[in-house]
Amino acid sequence: MSSPAPYTPPAALVEAAEKALAQANPGKLATALTLYTCYGSVTGGRSAVTGAELPPFEKCSALVRAGWLAVAEAINTPVASVKGAPMVPPGQKPSVGRAVHYQRDEVVCAADITAVNDDGTMELLVKPPRFLPFTASNVSQAPTEAPEAGKWNWMPRV
Repeated sequence: MSSPAPYTPPAALVEAAEKALAQANPGKLATALTLYTCYGSVTGGRSAVTGAELPPFEKCSALVRAGWLAVAEAINTPVASVKGAPMVPPGQKPSVGRAVHYQRDEVVCAADITAVNDDGTMELLVKPPRFLPFTASNVSQAPTEAPEAGKWNWMPRV
């Protein structure tokens, strides 16, 4: 059985990583180093993927260092604005009485969760602007932060 060929990142990714590192705020770079160090302390100084010993941060590839820099820059960013972030922010889960948004055609409506179903869908009391409230049953969460007709989303933080 042969082992897979080692990964060679596209040149454009490496160039973008090098540029991000060159333009980085020194404080953010220090935070990236701290985060990398914390990762290593949890994994015993080894890669959680390969088991290989982790090199010092300065010896990591530009891509790895830029990845930790991106983490450092995202730490205090509202979850809804991070592309690819989970739709349920850590520590937040749907429960009765929580306020959410419900997309009705082209209109974003306020809604209250009235029940959480076993399959993860919600029962909602939808409150459209200028119209009477109505109930919506078995409503799924939109797969991304973008509103989707007939689905609910967490309200973005402002």
